[in-house]
Amino acid sequence: MADRWRPERVTALAPDSASDVAGRRLAIPTPWSDVGYAYPLLWGACQGSGSTPYSVAIDVSEPSYRCSCPSHKFPCKHVLALLYLWAEGRIDEGGTLSRFAAQWSATRHAAGEEKPANDAPAERTEAQLAASAARAEQREERVTGGLAELDRWLADQVTAGLAHTRPGAMGDLAARMVDAQVPGVAGRLRDLNRRPIGSRTGARAGGAWLDDTLAEYGLLHLLSRAWTRTDLPDGLRATVRNHIGFTVAKETVLASPPVADTWAVVGMRDSDEEQVSTRRVWLYGTTTGRYALVLFFSSRGMPLDASLVPGSGVTADLHFYPGGPALRALVGDTHDVHQRVRFEVAASAVSEAIARWRRALAEDPWLGSYPTAIRGSARLVPSPGLADEAGDSVRLAGGATLPLLALTGGNPASVFGELEPRGFLPTAVLTDDGLVVL
Repeated sequence: MADRWRPERVTALAPDSASDVAGRRLAIPTPWSDVGYAYPLLWGACQGSGSTPYSVAIDVSEPSYRCSCPSHKFPCKHVLALLYLWAEGRIDEGGTLSRFAAQWSATRHAAGEEKPANDAPAERTEAQLAASAARAEQREERVTGGLAELDRWLADQVTAGLAHTRPGAMGDLAARMVDAQVPGVAGRLRDLNRRPIGSRTGARAGGAWLDDTLAEYGLLHLLSRAWTRTDLPDGLRATVRNHIGFTVAKETVLASPPVADTWAVVGMRDSDEEQVSTRRVWLYGTTTGRYALVLFFSSRGMPLDASLVPGSGVTADLHFYPGGPALRALVGDTHDVHQRVRFEVAASAVSEAIARWRRALAEDPWLGSYPTAIRGSARLVPSPGLADEAGDSVRLAGGATLPLLALTGGNPASVFGELEPRGFLPTAVLTDDGLVVL
């Protein structure tokens, strides 16, 4: 039984640098479906520019591979992308063997190359189950070793002083975390590495960088320690595994009990991270009062999913990922789409919203932001903020003060947004005419 590959091995397999770059760009979940792995076969379908996805099948023991795309390069970018996803620990054991992979495997067997496979969701033998358990245990051992290295590195940085952090050190550590199959930590390190350092002599920019870096180091240390704990509640354990980078199969999420409601689209934010574009869409259940976060991904420069339009609504079943607080969700069955949706919301005072966010952080200390609706008035003096009737206020982030003032005229309104360390980022306002997105 072969070990899971290191990403460097995938890079070495690329026929040229252009193919490698293209493969890395496609190594994101969004264009892929019907993905699975049962040693030695790895398979998946990648949506290209046409209506029919390209089918990919790989035997990782040789390796050998096949793709339905017309590329003359071997292996093509689709094969490389699927291998990168698997090597980085983003494809776990399981999944129904695709017909394409099964036929390819059977054809090779007929030629005397390997044992046959079938396209049914075959029951695995005791030996296969044992092998799967061994691979899962091996990954956990790698994660443990990687997080131990992370903890030592953090201690060294704090001992030497954050101002002496070597440029690029966090990027190098992120690469080692990928090797250790800890992609969640690698992503946080890359994000931290991209933040502007500014002056490191105590000036305002440098002071902000030091504060942010020390806070992130503390969260990474907490994540490392949480991984070693064996007495965590199930919800917190799922949260820790999520931030480390263990994936939950889409089929598993969709099999969880649905939450049916008419969901108003109250916020959307796009971001680019290296070769991946991410769209964060916030939904509010007009009956349940629940919030949900739906994530979309695409290769950078490619269009993102636009099925959830800010200000609109959708009557649908949502299925929430495990862990707490339950925010991230997948959209299941959709029953109706509303161009505009009218509803009422029990908006909170500033103190109530902050208290709710603190309770959420107790469940998930690594939560970057939390959705809420605050009833308040926008103001410019003495500083840009949103003040409620009790006189409490929260700083407005993202340069949204003037648009909010123009929309509300300084009058009290129910404002949707995200609470985060830098303040409150408003995304929409509920008016008499419905939801207006900022």
